[in-house]
Amino acid sequence: MTGMSAFRRSRIYAEGWNAARAQSPRTATAQKPENPYTAEPERSRWNEGYANAQRNNRQVRFTPSRVSADPAAK
Repeated sequence: MTGMSAFRRSRIYAEGWNAARAQSPRTATAQKPENPYTAEPERSRWNEGYANAQRNNRQVRFTPSRVSADPAAK
């Protein structure tokens, strides 16, 4: 790793991820939170974490109902 330890890179990525996950899909504004890093490679790493969390938030999650899991529960 040039200039930054793997641990530090992971923490910066996690900060971006957490910033995106803190926005509820229902209440999220169209504006992205401010990236606290102004220098590279930290800025890119934070943006990467943020973008990946946004992609993950858009995935539809299926949660089966109890009725379909347990026919006797009807």
